[in-house]
Amino acid sequence: MINPQWSVVDLDPVAWRAIGEFINPGLYIRAGEDGEHALYVLHDNGRPLNVVDTETGRRHDLEIGDLSDPDRVASELYGTGAWDRVHIVDRQHLAAVAHEAMSDPRTDLTLDAYYRLVSYLMWANSDSRYVVYPPRSTSWHGWTYGGVQSWVQSLPDPCSIALGVIGETGLRIGVIADIEDARICVLTTFESLPIPRDEVTLDQATADRLWDAIGAKFSPPAEVLLCSLSVFEEWIKGASDKQGTIAAAVANGTALRHSR
Repeated sequence: MINPQWSVVDLDPVAWRAIGEFINPGLYIRAGEDGEHALYVLHDNGRPLNVVDTETGRRHDLEIGDLSDPDRVASELYGTGAWDRVHIVDRQHLAAVAHEAMSDPRTDLTLDAYYRLVSYLMWANSDSRYVVYPPRSTSWHGWTYGGVQSWVQSLPDPCSIALGVIGETGLRIGVIADIEDARICVLTTFESLPIPRDEVTLDQATADRLWDAIGAKFSPPAEVLLCSLSVFEEWIKGASDKQGTIAAAVANGTALRHSR
């Protein structure tokens, strides 16, 4: 689905296929990880309604008992070792979240701000009406909404930033974001630049060329990062020290960073 606030003006299938997994609003609100064996217990203000095992389906053999202390019940169920994660959910809480999130069109909110609101309603405002054990992570591979937001707010206004990821077969990801008032107003790919994709390589001359081309078409660039695919994967999903990962890659020549 395309956000009605977006306009699709270019289509680089290689780049969008590579970054598609990151355009996933569900990351804001989900509690578990892909492939987890989970148990879901749905209740209505303490009255059990349904118990579902993600591998075996509906369970009728579990004596859930009193749900007045859902934190304790979730911890005990998880302690059996049968599941990777246990969810205990009050149906009334889900209904309240749905009503609050959908009763107003929220046309003033961007897509990420809307899902940020849903996340708040679901979790920060849950008051133990949605309990998950082990507790859901407050970051995604070390990335937090607040951390990214703070970094964007620290950039010159307006400005543009760009990321190029080069794999063994050439350019894998080439994206440019034009930013005003700490919000992305244009997100496009290197296809919008007069630089053929096979000429985007991991060297200083390419970084300088991209810097000039981006500045000629978009807001003055503030950051251009070129890196290898392995550095990108480590930076995004592996490392806890994000800045340290890029600094080390720049030092060993597997990344180039051009900053204003």
